[in-house]
Amino acid sequence: MLSDLLSHKNVSELTSLWQSTPFIQLGLKSAIPIPSFTKPSLTRWEVFQIAEKLSYQLPKGDFSVILLFQQRHHFLIGLLATALKNGRCILPPNLADTTLNDLSKKTSNLYVMAEHCPPPLSNQTLITEQTITLLMHNVQKNPRPFNSEILKNYLQTVQDAEIWLFTSGTTGTPKQVIKTWKSMILSAELAIKRFQLMHPHYIVATVPCQHMFGLETTIFWPLFSTSTLWFERPIFPEDILEALNANVQHSTYLISTPLHLQKILAFKLQWPGHLSHILSATAPLPLTTAQEIEASFNAHVLEVYGSTETASIASRQPTKSQNWQAYEQVLFQTHQNQVSVKTPGLTKFQPLNDQIKQIDDTHFVLGQRDTDLIKVAGKRASLTELNQHLQNISKVSEAVFIQPEDSERLMAFVVSTLSSSEILNKLRQSIDPVFLPRPIHFITELPRNELGKILYNQLLSKRTHDAMLLQSNFQISAQHPCLKGHFKNQPIVPGVVLLEQVEHFIRIELTQWKIIELKQVKFIAKVLPDENIEVQLHLEKLKSLQTITFNLQKTAEGTTFIVATGKFKLSVI
Repeated sequence: MLSDLLSHKNVSELTSLWQSTPFIQLGLKSAIPIPSFTKPSLTRWEVFQIAEKLSYQLPKGDFSVILLFQQRHHFLIGLLATALKNGRCILPPNLADTTLNDLSKKTSNLYVMAEHCPPPLSNQTLITEQTITLLMHNVQKNPRPFNSEILKNYLQTVQDAEIWLFTSGTTGTPKQVIKTWKSMILSAELAIKRFQLMHPHYIVATVPCQHMFGLETTIFWPLFSTSTLWFERPIFPEDILEALNANVQHSTYLISTPLHLQKILAFKLQWPGHLSHILSATAPLPLTTAQEIEASFNAHVLEVYGSTETASIASRQPTKSQNWQAYEQVLFQTHQNQVSVKTPGLTKFQPLNDQIKQIDDTHFVLGQRDTDLIKVAGKRASLTELNQHLQNISKVSEAVFIQPEDSERLMAFVVSTLSSSEILNKLRQSIDPVFLPRPIHFITELPRNELGKILYNQLLSKRTHDAMLLQSNFQISAQHPCLKGHFKNQPIVPGVVLLEQVEHFIRIELTQWKIIELKQVKFIAKVLPDENIEVQLHLEKLKSLQTITFNLQKTAEGTTFIVATGKFKLSVI
């Protein structure tokens, strides 16, 4: 590792790594912005020189930089230039106007480094990639010999520079986490040793630099090891394949997320033989998925465990073991069922969001998060397990359960061509009825951040928009006593029984209201025993006119049609 090279003063090895070894492979698209700029890669020493020149354009004293560059070399040079001036680098959790407005109000003397300036930041000083490209050209045209003492001075200068990251905010407001270059370097050294990154290798990553997983694996791990790094963030399978084939000299790591890997699998491409490892994080990989990935890519699948607060602290190969192995120098302590972790990159023990069961000093099994366990009507369940049952239903492409803070009852957001009644009927076969979702919201896709994590806040916002509609379903058994004389040999569910089901649903869902009278009803089609009937309550006029309308509908041979409609008058209890 770099610290070993510096401490042993192995100048020739250090010079070779920093001045001669390609670090960031640019490819043709980045190699020809300027006609005379033809070098296809950057060395680590060139990156530091370019960053130093860029730092001259930044102010002295207190300042911040919002860093939005997508290409790895632009991002690293901007990050390093900010640190050389002891500025703070801010990596926003998202690019929403409210997020950027909030950051701009909270920070003074703000700069923006980006390809294009987002409108909320239009009043801030902008540094674009063209500025960095010109500096790259200048440095490569007029190279400066490597000097280990200058490198030591660089590294000493950036030690205390701050990097502001944010948690994903998938379940609430993103939480700010402040790291320093020193803490990131110390954390990187543990991972470099675990994955043997001091041996020559090549990295292609689909994850952004602005989140902890990407910041570690595409910036700090490569910079302080012997990695060669692809400059872009390829998303489409063909682009990933092109990036992998751009360097066939070394064994290669593909760094991605479970969601992205699952999508890539579907394309069934021929992956190159030098692809040796797939590194995944942000969510556990199901064993079957990990096995499919290893078979398809003919590469070892490795998973990394960590958090924004801790950086990565453990890894595993899921096809070999479900146990996690902590990095060296990672310590755990438990107090009142709360597990905390300490690493060289942390100044104190940091509580974990997950429950873990330690096997020994270095191995553990990952349990459920506190937020994963839910309670409904006195019964407990795991949201992860409930989601798995929902996602296993044929023709459900994406789905998730949510228990909102203002209700004990679960709801679900589903991407599917099935009806609510069909989904509920399938769920009844695998979960306790108390956990059936009421209602089911149908959406075109689950909102996710750049790492594939579901944005639950946006789903709850969607729930607010959908709050004027409540849905459920029911069946009337063929053994119901009402069917004995209605009608002989051709039983049909009486309308009064259908209305009883609607009234029952109203009482369950609208607990602050009572039914005054049935204002209107129209029966359109017959309902047979054991048919799935979906109830829809429309609440648009509940507060203004104290009335609700309802529809009953069923699906037969792929066609959904109304069987009854009506209106109830209600009053507040």
